[in-house]
Amino acid sequence: MQAKGWLYGYGLTAVLHGLAILAGWETIRFITKPLLMIILLVWFLFTANKGAKVRHWISTAIFFSWLGDIFLMNEGDQYFMAGLGSFLLAHLCYIFFFTFIRTGQSKMPAWNIYILVALSLYVGIFYFFLAPHLNNTLKPPVFIYAFVIAAMFASAYHAFSIRKSGSGLLCITGAALFILSDSLLAINAFIIPFTGASLAVMTTYILAQLTIVKGAQLCTEQAINERMALKSKL
Repeated sequence: MQAKGWLYGYGLTAVLHGLAILAGWETIRFITKPLLMIILLVWFLFTANKGAKVRHWISTAIFFSWLGDIFLMNEGDQYFMAGLGSFLLAHLCYIFFFTFIRTGQSKMPAWNIYILVALSLYVGIFYFFLAPHLNNTLKPPVFIYAFVIAAMFASAYHAFSIRKSGSGLLCITGAALFILSDSLLAINAFIIPFTGASLAVMTTYILAQLTIVKGAQLCTEQAINERMALKSKL
């Protein structure tokens, strides 16, 4: 299968998973959910430039996301904690990737104080409303996770000197969608269940992973092209 075929496979699996949520097809739902990250990983490995040093950070992030998906398919605090830990490791891998991209530029983007303040307010306010609904065991890891995912968005936003470039816009959009997806998940699970929560959470999650990984794939191409251009000038 050509690389583009895997991307189409990701979209088809996502649609099938959405239909399974709406129709209540639990077997299809349990099959398609872990398939999503496997397909995305195969596509990334096919398309990301093999000479890029940061390639392994994205692959590892997808792997931990796959583990998180499997853990969260089960009920119980122990599975929730395992899923939370897996996604926390995935976000750390994304942070390492974005940090590498940022520090590898000739002129690193300046930190935007408004973005940092907004993220801090998000973590503080959201946790303030969420904490009363958590038991004492869940409170510390949930707060740490909220901080890490906010840091992931901050690292994505400040990784690119040209944020409207294809790779930059995709990664920033994906990071924002990840925050939205996890916020919807937390609201539905701990504060107030709402109609269509599962579909909303999975739709934003699927798009978040796709846009981040696609942006990262473009980054690996650009990094290699810039290196080749630099060598040709020497």
